[in-house]
Amino acid sequence: MRAARAALDHARSHAEWHQAALDHDELTGAAAWRQDDESPHYDADALRDSLTAMADLRRQGDGHGLIQRLTEDLYRNLGDLGAPELFDTALGGTKDLVEAYLDEAERSLFWLADTPLDGVSVAEKRTRFRTARKVFGRSALLLSGGATWGFHHLGVVKALFEAGLLPHVLSGASTGAMVAAGVCARDNAELAEMFADTDQIRLDGLVPRGLGRALEAGSWLDPEKLYEVLRHNVGDVTFAEAFGHSGRALNISVSPTRKSQKPRLLCWLTAPNLLVARAALASSALPLLFPPVELVARAHDGRVVPYIPGERWVDGSLHGDLPKLRLSRLHNVNHFIVSQTNPHVLPFVAHRGRRGVRPTLAGLTSTTLRTQGVWAAELARKAAGGGAVGQLADHAHALVSQDYRGDIDIHPRFDPRLLAKVMSNPTRDDLAKFIREGARSVWPQLARIHAQTRISRGFQSCLDRLGPV
Repeated sequence: MRAARAALDHARSHAEWHQAALDHDELTGAAAWRQDDESPHYDADALRDSLTAMADLRRQGDGHGLIQRLTEDLYRNLGDLGAPELFDTALGGTKDLVEAYLDEAERSLFWLADTPLDGVSVAEKRTRFRTARKVFGRSALLLSGGATWGFHHLGVVKALFEAGLLPHVLSGASTGAMVAAGVCARDNAELAEMFADTDQIRLDGLVPRGLGRALEAGSWLDPEKLYEVLRHNVGDVTFAEAFGHSGRALNISVSPTRKSQKPRLLCWLTAPNLLVARAALASSALPLLFPPVELVARAHDGRVVPYIPGERWVDGSLHGDLPKLRLSRLHNVNHFIVSQTNPHVLPFVAHRGRRGVRPTLAGLTSTTLRTQGVWAAELARKAAGGGAVGQLADHAHALVSQDYRGDIDIHPRFDPRLLAKVMSNPTRDDLAKFIREGARSVWPQLARIHAQTRISRGFQSCLDRLGPV
């Protein structure tokens, strides 16, 4: 058993890790669990019947019957198949019956897209699949803040991209906004090239002003240097241009500096002409480290002009680290994959999804501390009143009261030694370690991500097969 665990810990790729996971499952009996159809989390007989019925209808060429069957079965069965317990027993995957059912559902969807049906034109098929995708919902990848630790997100994106599981909707706050911007500004070929040659990523964005200038400006770091680096890494694209180029919907959270203003989620729908690099700069403007940022947009004549003149914005993590509600409204997202790297959050989420006495005690402790933190921050906010102190108290309350959980949570191993690097530029060796550790944090979750996003990805694949309108 020790050798099996060592093989998991020392795997250098997902293929190596997955083979080690299968070997580990054989030793622990989890492989036998996968082969046993029965489970308290779903009706095995009903699932087998559905699987058989779909396969029979497809082989018989009964497209209309298959449409009816899929419509009934997917909504009846998939809620059961999303139970977390189906994915935390075996490292190599979930029940064989669950995977067989999803295999057949996907095959059936592709068959419907590819096979001519009596009385159903290609245009009508496209409309039906588009409606089904909207009703079913979609997944998003949310990249948290985390200062330098946020470079772990690059490894998360790399692992999902290489597995063909990177969602089309990405959201980022603070460092997560920088990473999401760089990803969404690149098409698939450019993204693969970036991961093959990470030297093209500039890492020198954090530059102190010097004590005198810092005291005069009220912020320690030079925002123009970071903006220069962001423009290199992202380009001078707008949100609409990034979406048109990559097909990925970028969303960046920014927080207001005025109490009467609301946090914003910037994307190609809400701010199509806004410059992405400037939005990423604003989302990273942590008070005292960077000054508030004025957003800018490209006008119809090509000039760069202020976006909402007079308003300035700060770090998106303060009020919208994981803007799930706004993503749901804007992009029909109902499944959230969260990559969490905030130093103030990681110690309280590392236990989530694990079993045993220690994770249970850690969960109780973190819940208690969070409750007390929200209460203390609320008292401080009431006592502070207005002004700069009141604004800081508002930010503190927003930080501790946010929900930092998703449907699937990914986070690197919490290493207190990394606290020394949380506000410094990473070296090339640091970046390689961040990417490697970020990818490793995804590997145990890939089977669950693959299963829980299978049908929504299937609908999109069918639309791609059917071609543009």
